[in-house]
Amino acid sequence: MQILTVGNQKGGVGKSTFSVHLAFRAAELGYRVLLIDVDEGDLSEVFPEIEENDGTDYLKASHLFTGEIKGRQPRQVYEKIALIEADVDVLDVDDMPLETIEQPRLSLAQLNGNYDFCIIDTPPNLQRRMLGALVASHAVVSPFNISPFSFARMPKLQATIAGVKSQYNPNLNHLGFLANMVNSKSVNEVEALPELREAYGKLIFDEAIIARACVATALAQGHAVWHRARSGNQRASAKEMRRACDAVLTRLGFKLMEPLS
Repeated sequence: MQILTVGNQKGGVGKSTFSVHLAFRAAELGYRVLLIDVDEGDLSEVFPEIEENDGTDYLKASHLFTGEIKGRQPRQVYEKIALIEADVDVLDVDDMPLETIEQPRLSLAQLNGNYDFCIIDTPPNLQRRMLGALVASHAVVSPFNISPFSFARMPKLQATIAGVKSQYNPNLNHLGFLANMVNSKSVNEVEALPELREAYGKLIFDEAIIARACVATALAQGHAVWHRARSGNQRASAKEMRRACDAVLTRLGFKLMEPLS
């Protein structure tokens, strides 16, 4: 099971939106996906709520940090997508001892044979939840928006990843920064991308996702933006999002061949 953290130390950059679309795309390609929300629950809201009187003791995000996973299972939300959703207790993880960050790796090892791909959506701060995700992961991808605040945090995130590699996870690979929510009408934003690519090289993905309302609308309806894309904006967003997802999957080594029906 490949484990990917979707992380950046800045909020409002579309981490949850991209995480869900990446899960949809991988599932569409036939991979068994485990989606984990250790943020504040926005990602979890995309999927249907647990039915009343379900009675199943589902695995929640906090259990990954406490190690209390015996007898619990992720919730299957689509045929190829299972969810470990955020719970109230996961917010307390940031106050736990530092050694807590090593537990998710051990917890996920027990689920290894059940899934091909695990995606962890993280909060925008360098605390226990994000560190635990990085320690458990094979790779990290960093969506960002084009602003001075984002640019200032890029070196800090690189330093964080280097620190985790040095102390906990030498195999952690930073796939790169993915431009998201780009304002195509802003000359400054459009012109900033080539400059960033010149400064960071291949760490800046060639792909970029333009900010469009149809992306959020699609998720509110429980599906990816490329499903039922009819308008010009929907089709443009579908193309960009799918290309970005495929670029990440390719860097992870996944094959993009559609499954036979």
